Amino acid sequence: MTTMEDLTKTQIVLLTLLVSFITSIATGIITTSLLAEAPQGITQTIDRVVERTIERVSTAPSGGGAIVKEVTIVKEGDAIASSIESASKAIVRIKSPVAGDGIEHFYALGVIVDKQGHVLSDKREIIQNVAYTIIFSDGSTFPAILTKVGENGSMALFKIQADDTRLRSLTAISFSKVDPKLGQTVIAIEGIDKIEIAVGRVLSLDTSLGSAMTDILPAKEVQGGALLNLSGELVGLKTSNADLTLPTSSYTVVSPLSKFIVGL
Repeated sequence: MTTMEDLTKTQIVLLTLLVSFITSIATGIITTSLLAEAPQGITQTIDRVVERTIERVSTAPSGGGAIVKEVTIVKEGDAIASSIESASKAIVRIKSPVAGDGIEHFYALGVIVDKQGHVLSDKREIIQNVAYTIIFSDGSTFPAILTKVGENGSMALFKIQADDTRLRSLTAISFSKVDPKLGQTVIAIEGIDKIEIAVGRVLSLDTSLGSAMTDILPAKEVQGGALLNLSGELVGLKTSNADLTLPTSSYTVVSPLSKFIVGL
C-alpha cells in the first residue's frame, strides 16, 4: 500500500492540483445553485460588484511573434465614474424663452452632438422662432435657436449661436453604434440645477417604438436626460413620447436618435 511518504515531489504536486481542481468544481456548483435560488435584487447586487477583466493583446516590438497580454481590472464603479466624467462636458441645460413673468424657466437637458453647436433634446412644448438659452457645464451661457423638430418622434435639435472659436472648443457626446441590450448596465443623467445620476439596468426593449425600459425611477422626470453605457457613449435620451402609457423609466434608444441627426 502506497502512503504519502512514498510519493515523489512531482506526484505530491499533481495530487495537490487534483484536489484543488475538484474543490473548485464543487465550489462553482454550490455557488450556482445558491444564486439560482436567490432573489433577483441580490443577484443584481452581486453582479454589479463583480470586477470586469479586459484583455489587451499586442505583438512584441521585436517582431519575434511573441504575444504580450496586459490584463486590466476595471471595477464597475470605476467604469461608471469614468463614463460620467467623459460625457458630462457634453451635457447642457436648456432654458426656455423669457415668459410672461420675465423669467427664463428650465426647459430640458440636452446633449451636444457635434462641434457645429447642435444640441439634441426633447421637443415638448416647443416654441418656434425664439431664442433659447444653453447653459454649459462650466456655467457659461449662449443663445440657441430651434433648427429641427421630429415629425413623428419626440426629438428637437437646437443650434448654439456662438463664434467659431467657441464652437470648436465644444465637447460632443459619443454615440453608441448599437442600441442597449437587455440586462445592460446604464447610467441616467438627471437634475435640473446640477448633474445628478442614477444607475440601473435595461429591462425591456420595444423596437417598434424605438424605446428601452429601465429599472431607473427618477425622483423627478427631467426631459432630455442622457442614458449612457459604461464607456460613456449615448445609448438613449429621455423624451416625451407621444405614447403617454410609457413609464417614466423609458428612454428613446440611440438608433432613432442617430437617424434624426443624419446630414448635420
